[in-house]
Amino acid sequence: MSNYTLTGSNGDVITFDNSTYVLNPSLVGFGIPPTAVRIDESARFGGIHRYTRRGVRNVDMPVTVLGDTAVDVETNLRRLAKLTQDTAGPTRLTALRAAGNVFLDLHYVGGAELEYGGDTGGKTWAKLLLSFQAPNPYWQSADTESFSVTTGNTGRGLLPQLTKLRVSSSQALGLINVNNTSDVPVYPSFEIVGPVNGLEVSLNGEGWSFTENVVTGDIFTVDHEAATVTGIGEVNRYDILATAPKFFAFPPGVSSVLVTGTNADANTRIECVYNLAYEVVHG
Repeated sequence: MSNYTLTGSNGDVITFDNSTYVLNPSLVGFGIPPTAVRIDESARFGGIHRYTRRGVRNVDMPVTVLGDTAVDVETNLRRLAKLTQDTAGPTRLTALRAAGNVFLDLHYVGGAELEYGGDTGGKTWAKLLLSFQAPNPYWQSADTESFSVTTGNTGRGLLPQLTKLRVSSSQALGLINVNNTSDVPVYPSFEIVGPVNGLEVSLNGEGWSFTENVVTGDIFTVDHEAATVTGIGEVNRYDILATAPKFFAFPPGVSSVLVTGTNADANTRIECVYNLAYEVVHG
């Protein structure tokens, strides 16, 4: 079984190390997440399928907490309880894997009733079941994927001089081929560092554009999953978008993103970051 850690919004990290905190193998919720399906009655026969989407992932983690004395066990339990408090953010479950760590962001929902015991001449223990829900049901890669578009110090702008563009991933210039090796579509986030005029970003003809020029020193972040645009200091700048923006996701496989703009210089940078996402973690 993979090694796992729990990271609380308080910054504390608990590693399931089989010495103090033991994660028992009878885990629930690590497989394919549940699915919500809507099928309406048909006027003729059968029904009409409206949509299918993955639902909230429910995770049950049976944990044994060990200590030399009852006081030690209580101290370790209180540490675990503080870690699951989510007033400042979710609790992160991370699977430590040689191929790259993946994580779920969780919210504790209950289940932590205690069973106490001890081994003669050995450890004192408490067993409990931690129940969580994950609003995003997919395991996400801890390492982000990224690409960036610059002028390559040509001063020619991002387009139409496509041959003068430079893309950090060495893909086609201006038209960036993104290979999403995930199981599912993933939403990117774009950071735009000025100057650039008339910025447009699209995938298969759908995307968004700015109605204002981005001047030197300006930095904007367009988060597709949250459908937000922020400036320096996290100021809401959704107003900079043109009408009816489309916050696209990268589908599994290869897709092409078109980035266009003018009046860029050596300071201009458009960087895209995203996490790969997976339905299942084994062990």
